[in-house]
Amino acid sequence: MLKMALFIRVQSFFIFLVFVTSVQGQGEQICLNLQREPLERPLPVTHQGPPGRRGPQGAIGPQGTRGNPGPPGQCVCDMSEVEQLRERLNDVSGRYERVERIIRNVMEHIGRVEICPLGIKSGKVQDADMTSSSIYSSSYAAHQGRLDGSGVWIALPSNNIRGAWIQVDMKVNTTLTGVVTQGRPSTNQWVTRYKISFGNFPDDMEFIQDDDGNNLIFEGNTDEKSHVLNIFPHPITARYVRFVVWNFSAHISMRIEYVTC
Repeated sequence: MLKMALFIRVQSFFIFLVFVTSVQGQGEQICLNLQREPLERPLPVTHQGPPGRRGPQGAIGPQGTRGNPGPPGQCVCDMSEVEQLRERLNDVSGRYERVERIIRNVMEHIGRVEICPLGIKSGKVQDADMTSSSIYSSSYAAHQGRLDGSGVWIALPSNNIRGAWIQVDMKVNTTLTGVVTQGRPSTNQWVTRYKISFGNFPDDMEFIQDDDGNNLIFEGNTDEKSHVLNIFPHPITARYVRFVVWNFSAHISMRIEYVTC
C-alpha cells in the first residue's frame, strides 16, 4: 500500500515535470518567434548626402588604327617641260588672282574712306591764297580750280606746257597726306600726270620723291569729272604746296583739293 502511494506520487511528479517542461518550451518558442518575426514598423526617413569625390581619371585607351595612305604624288622629274610650264603658269595665275582680289578690296575700301579736306572745296582757303603760273583769263583764275566747283583753273595757251603749276598758301605749316584731282566740267580737258613740290618759301621748294630719290610722278585723271585720289608715300609738312603739271589732255585745266588725314 505504501509502495503504491509512493508510485502514484512519483508518477504524478513526473507528469507535473513533463507539463512544466512543455509549458516552458512553448514560452521559449513564443519568445523566439517574437524575436525572429517582429511586428511591421514604418521605415525611417532617409536624406541623400552630397556626392562623393570624383574618382581618378582612367587610363588612355589604345591608339586607333591608321588610315589608308593617299594616292602617290607625281614627281616633277616625270613631267614633260610643257607640263611643268603649265603647272607653273597655273600657280602664277592663282597668285595673280589672289593679288588682284586684294587690290580690288583695297581700292573699294579707299573709295569708302572719308578724307579730311584742306578747305579748297569748302572755301576755307581764300581766293588770294591760290595762285598759278598763268591764267587763261580772270574767269579761269587759280581760285576757280576748286574740287567739284562749276569753275576751273585754265593755264594761258602760251603756258600750256609741262611745268605749269597751281599753288596754295596755307599761311602756317600744315601736314598734307594726299591730293584729289578733277578735270574741266563737260570738256575733254584734264591733267594726266603731275608732280608735287612743297616748302616754307615759294622760291625754295622740293619735290616729293620715291625711295630711290627720284621726283615722284603721280598718275592723274582719265576723264573730266572723276575724282582721282593719290596718297603721298609719306606726309609732307610745309606752308606752301605746288601742283606741277607733267602731262595733260588737250589743255591744262583742272580742279583740286588736298587731303590732311
